[in-house]
Amino acid sequence: MGFGADSVRAADDVRRLVGAPDQLVQVDRLVRDEGPGRGAPVLVVRNPGGISVEVLLDRALDLGWADALGIPLAWRSARGPVVSGRHEPLGAGWTRTFGGGLLTTCGLASTGAAGTVGGVHHGLHGRIGHVPAENVRWALVDGADGPAVEITGDVVEAALGQPTLRLRRRIVLSTATPELRVEDVVTNDAFVDAGHMFRHHLNLGYPVVGPGTVVTATADPFAERDRPGVAARPFPWRLDVAPGAAPERVLYCRPHPGPTATVTVTAPTGQVVEVEQDTDAWPLLVLWRDPSAGVNVLGVEPSTSRDGGRAQAEADGELLVLRPGESRTYCTTVRLVRGPSATD
Repeated sequence: MGFGADSVRAADDVRRLVGAPDQLVQVDRLVRDEGPGRGAPVLVVRNPGGISVEVLLDRALDLGWADALGIPLAWRSARGPVVSGRHEPLGAGWTRTFGGGLLTTCGLASTGAAGTVGGVHHGLHGRIGHVPAENVRWALVDGADGPAVEITGDVVEAALGQPTLRLRRRIVLSTATPELRVEDVVTNDAFVDAGHMFRHHLNLGYPVVGPGTVVTATADPFAERDRPGVAARPFPWRLDVAPGAAPERVLYCRPHPGPTATVTVTAPTGQVVEVEQDTDAWPLLVLWRDPSAGVNVLGVEPSTSRDGGRAQAEADGELLVLRPGESRTYCTTVRLVRGPSATD
């Protein structure tokens, strides 16, 4: 399926050289037809000059497979793609349908550990990442460096007797440089206050993540989740891969003063990937590392809170409250800074 009437017109010098602009960048709406992912609708963005990606329509417009200039970016779990209807919302059931991918959205009412608050159960990382998107549209738009693919849609978290939270998502993929931006606006559509927690769970994998990969950030580590009282591990962080199973590590960081904070991941083969978060909305950076053989994942997670869950966030003053009609805007950018076809 091509681009709609809202798309910008290709420049005349380009139109003279192609049968249609879709020859250079294309969006296809497909449906998976195999295994646990059967029935899941997907937008496949083929974007050779930028970042190509799967957009998961039944999972909050999350991002699955992704590559930049031929380099795979996203980590994939052993489970792989799973249709959202298989979600197990109780306890840690979220992990059974966590396929990885470049972006998994956590929230909107809870992130982190599962727990029950006021008679309402909040499963691990909340429900929004398993809610299908509505009003999905895509088009070619004018970007900062030329045409860009824009995908928009709404994702609504609602239940009888609970506040309604609406996520309005906009994904912008440059067609000229390997960069994508996810812009989210979360709004309380109810007439009562709503507790709110949110996280972009970005999952990077091999070949960017491997033995000798170096991680730095414009942020200061202040604690490790599973090692209370132990001094946080400073940057740079040099990664290795265990010969077998190994414990995961979760590092909590405070971004440096400024409008954005950036995590830089440098592979031993020279590729450099950056993840940039807007610090006005994201007060924390969470880094998750599982070095186990057969896993080898690095999670870069702009977040509103740590991993304790809804009740702990409320006790720690990390639970946000949106007034009726109030909105909060979040932005995360992923870019390949250096790769085999990029200029240093």
